[in-house]
Amino acid sequence: MDVITSQLERLFGQSHNGHIAELLLDQADISVRCAKLLRASRCEALKDIVALEHEGDLAQEKVHAIIDSAFILRFDKSDLSTLASRLDNLLDGMRQTSMHVDIYRPHIKALRQEADELMRIIEEMTIVVQKLVALLALRRLPLPHVKELTHELKRLEAKADDILHQTQATLIKEYERGKSDTLAFMAHDKALRMLEHVTDVADYCGTLVLSIARKEA
Repeated sequence: MDVITSQLERLFGQSHNGHIAELLLDQADISVRCAKLLRASRCEALKDIVALEHEGDLAQEKVHAIIDSAFILRFDKSDLSTLASRLDNLLDGMRQTSMHVDIYRPHIKALRQEADELMRIIEEMTIVVQKLVALLALRRLPLPHVKELTHELKRLEAKADDILHQTQATLIKEYERGKSDTLAFMAHDKALRMLEHVTDVADYCGTLVLSIARKEA
């Protein structure tokens, strides 16, 4: 602990940096659990996914409570608030996808293989996000390692983009040939777009941590 921080803590109270890092990691851990469940259940474990999303909401609320009340924070409050919100968006996206599949179950007899591929990418990306968020607890963020992990997120997100683009083209051809009705086409198309959006959010989480690391460098 440096002298300035020690003096500030004597004046304004103990730093909440460690606690907020733990809570952000809790959010990231929950997103990994949710991504694994989403993939293993093929979006069908709606009740358990909703429960995880609620668990994440509680962690996010605690983060914002600290941000609102703390005087001493290592990182910029707006960065921490945005990161907490984006981590929550990860869970929201997975919950919304599961709800969509549940609602359109009569028209989604089985998820497409491409949806499985996107869920695998989501699981991989949440694990990378988890690793990035864990670095916030270190005394100093290792910028080269942060860059390496964010590069991996961007690689996976680009792969998800390609899968979505190619699958949408295939869906249109199948629809034109009468291989699917309108509701089935819409149901599969939206499910794929919702899954791809989760990868966008995961990538943005990485961008936020990279921004935080660059400010500290």
